[in-house]
Amino acid sequence: MLDLLIRGALVVDPLNHIHSKKDIAVIDGKISDINDEIVLPAKKVIDAEGKVVIPGIIDMHTHMRTVLGHKHAQRMIALAGVCTTLDMAGPLEDILTSIPESGAGVNIAILEAARDGMTISSPRPSEQEQSDFIDKTLEQGGIGIKLLGGHFPMDLDISKSFIDLANDKKAWVAWHVGSTAHGSNIEGLREAVGSAAEKFLHIAHVNSYCRAQISNETAEAIEAIELLKANPNLFSESYLSPLNGTRIIIKDNLPLSKVTSTCLKKLGYSDDYAGMKKAIADGAAGVLVDNGTVGELLKGQEGVNYWESRDTKCTGSFAVNPAASRFLLATAKRDDGSFVVDSFSTDGGCYPRNVIVENGLLLVKFGSLTLSEFAVKASLNGARALGLKNKGHLSVGADADITILDLQNERAYATLVEGNVIMLDGVLLGSGTTIICDERGSSALTKRKIKHIVKAPLSLKEIENRFIP
Repeated sequence: MLDLLIRGALVVDPLNHIHSKKDIAVIDGKISDINDEIVLPAKKVIDAEGKVVIPGIIDMHTHMRTVLGHKHAQRMIALAGVCTTLDMAGPLEDILTSIPESGAGVNIAILEAARDGMTISSPRPSEQEQSDFIDKTLEQGGIGIKLLGGHFPMDLDISKSFIDLANDKKAWVAWHVGSTAHGSNIEGLREAVGSAAEKFLHIAHVNSYCRAQISNETAEAIEAIELLKANPNLFSESYLSPLNGTRIIIKDNLPLSKVTSTCLKKLGYSDDYAGMKKAIADGAAGVLVDNGTVGELLKGQEGVNYWESRDTKCTGSFAVNPAASRFLLATAKRDDGSFVVDSFSTDGGCYPRNVIVENGLLLVKFGSLTLSEFAVKASLNGARALGLKNKGHLSVGADADITILDLQNERAYATLVEGNVIMLDGVLLGSGTTIICDERGSSALTKRKIKHIVKAPLSLKEIENRFIP
């Protein structure tokens, strides 16, 4: 008997060139058969007539932490059809500790942030401290590190040293670009690209550097595309939401984060307490709150009241991502037909902007992407880059990580991880968490009795060998 049968869906699997109506059978968390019609009995049947099945969505940039008061991040991405995610900054220990309470059945790979006063001792840690920090992260179950240049910039030589060391150790390294010399903008992107020097580097949310801070958003997006084309060693993702996410903490009358300061100035507000308060009151900024089920944004006087009641110790969002640059980055291709920006992302989880399905399917409706191309960016490319050989496709024997789409209503209908239905028609059903680590973190996670998957080692060759839809 089958554990699960998905019946009558349009199955879209770019790796296996499937684009037709099929049934999918699942046994022991693996896909056991894909066929025109499967008549075997099953413990559970999902009638997916009129729906679309794709490999489980992999969101390559989220925030799963609970330290900001939003323990619902896993639930929010499961509701959005996401099976697997790359957490971009941790804290690693916070996520691992919160698993029993916050788990919603998803897979999480974690990057630890290199931040002065938290994980490193100063903005200029020694090479030995940098090395020890990377080793500790890998040994505790993370897959690499993130540089927070946009929020907490370091000198360029320190960021470059981190990139070099991470590559030497075959650890993932991502950079929210920006340094003490250049901001989180197109100038910072140029600097980051040069700093990688043909080594692996994940450029976080490349759309964030095309917000018309230096020139106009179209020109900046075109330049970003050309930089990525010329540097295949770079992995990149961009998100489709107009919203960003940032700390909106005010200290000594100034924003704690440089990103917040930049957003306020860009939208015509002073970058101080009064400007932040007015931006929230006007609805130009939202304050992230916990509504008991998920995180949501409060604006207007209600948002101001909450922000002030928390002594400004909140996170929030500004609508600062232009539509033109988001569209160009989402659809741009290299000369060989592969995508310039490898994956979709949301920078979401804690933040309510998990719109890969909603906004991605609009691109399909407009004819800017095919369903197969959508699946490449939403799943396959992320799986290949992370070294998850059994995910990102619907081959027989692959993990039954599956997203079912309601194309008509532009939403995720169901989320399945290893054959377990963790979300169905807007109802959350999953629990637990599977951590993605490399072999160096397996022992520590085993000792903590945390379920985990050991991914393949980071391979620059695999990054550069991009899938052609």
